Amino acid sequence: MSDHYVALNDGIEGFKYSDFITGTVNTVGVNQFELRIQDGTALTRKDIHTMLKVLERFFENAQQYAPAGFQISG
Repeated sequence: MSDHYVALNDGIEGFKYSDFITGTVNTVGVNQFELRIQDGTALTRKDIHTMLKVLERFFENAQQYAPAGFQISG
């Protein structure tokens, strides 16, 4: 099975359906942010919400994201 992706660019607020790029082929080098979900995992909406909150905490702390190689300003 293919993994599924949702991708966004900077400045997109996600209020319109057209703000999101979805599919089964990643958009590496095209979009600034991309989320991949592995097929066949039977995740719930609650699981996804929890994981997004975890990612939010990760990117709030430069001591975590900087050593991983993320180049984020501000």
